[in-house]
Amino acid sequence: MKRRTFLKSAGCTLFLPALESFGQNHPDPGKADVKRLFCVSMGYGFFTDALPQQGGAGYAFSDHMEPLKKYRDQFTLYSKMRFGGNHHNDHRCFVGNTNTNPDSLDQIVAEHVGHQSRVRNVVTFIGHAHHHIVASWRDRLPVMPIQSTRVLFETLFARTDKKTQERLLANKKSVLDGSLEEAKSLMARVSGRDKQRLEEYFAALRESEQELNKSIEWLNRPRQDVEFPVAPSFENNFLATDVDKKRFLENPRQIQRGIAFDMIYKAFKFDVTRVVNLYMVGLDNDHHLTTHNVPKSEEARTSLTKYDSSFFSLMANFYDKLSSTKSESGKTLMDETITVSTGNNSVSQKMGPHNGNEIPVYVAGGNFSNHGSHVVRQGETTCDIYLSILQKFGIERERFGNSKKLIDL
Repeated sequence: MKRRTFLKSAGCTLFLPALESFGQNHPDPGKADVKRLFCVSMGYGFFTDALPQQGGAGYAFSDHMEPLKKYRDQFTLYSKMRFGGNHHNDHRCFVGNTNTNPDSLDQIVAEHVGHQSRVRNVVTFIGHAHHHIVASWRDRLPVMPIQSTRVLFETLFARTDKKTQERLLANKKSVLDGSLEEAKSLMARVSGRDKQRLEEYFAALRESEQELNKSIEWLNRPRQDVEFPVAPSFENNFLATDVDKKRFLENPRQIQRGIAFDMIYKAFKFDVTRVVNLYMVGLDNDHHLTTHNVPKSEEARTSLTKYDSSFFSLMANFYDKLSSTKSESGKTLMDETITVSTGNNSVSQKMGPHNGNEIPVYVAGGNFSNHGSHVVRQGETTCDIYLSILQKFGIERERFGNSKKLIDL
């Protein structure tokens, strides 16, 4: 059923039985093998010259990917793909195209599984001051991210006074009920053009009502006591010197990222949320400049491998926690969680910074058949991967962005 048809009948849907036309025949998300999604994107992209060039299951690991060796059989490296990213679109990594794709990958999955956890989904950003901070989109609108690890912690784990929460939710419900009644009364008295706008507003109110009701329901459920994470330490033999450790592993922003990753792991562990989108830009103020110096400077190319290796340390820590934690099903969190790590552009000596011509995507978890391999998808779109990930969640779609086909993950 088209969205407009749904909107026109939105006022009576609560009194109708579950109908196929309203999407009630979608697969039960509880029956999917994967239950969680973690989208991680790097604003400046990976330095692709340093990545493995050989494809297949026997590919040679790059030295700077050393932290990931232990988890080789639990992720797939897809490489040399295109998306059309550039300096101005590096934050559109998971949306494909906001003109044809109103929602990003994380928001589509959250629409499907968000009702199963207290927090529908989380969008967060860590980086130095930058004009691109958005990586998640809903109804073609950017979703503003949480930019503080303290706020992220409060959002996920803070205990608040129940009576205060009940009073705030009751007040929100009263305002919302009034808005719904006003929208209904106006519907019969406005012009056709205004009615279209009012229908969209009405649909937004209905969605807010559903999310508010979910908040009220979850208010009475117990919360897990979680302490604010301590500063993490990273093992990385590629960054073994004291100078490299201090610059790339003990860097305040690297520590901040590690804390955020730990919160996300615990949010998955305690089922606080099942969908997270984390966007990162710049480990320090020299990171961006280094990407621009790659075509002409060997020192810049060496530095960029170290920036990327610090990211692989983050991922290795996260994979370790997921792999060592059992879920209620008896599987590990790694088995039930898809982690997608990529960027909307890449960096190379030949093509320079902010190019969208050779994009790598790391897909981990889910016990997928390609794990342990490097799959070279020369010139093909990253959106094929995202479309295939949606299918793993039981979400049937014909296209995502500029996708061409489903692929075996």
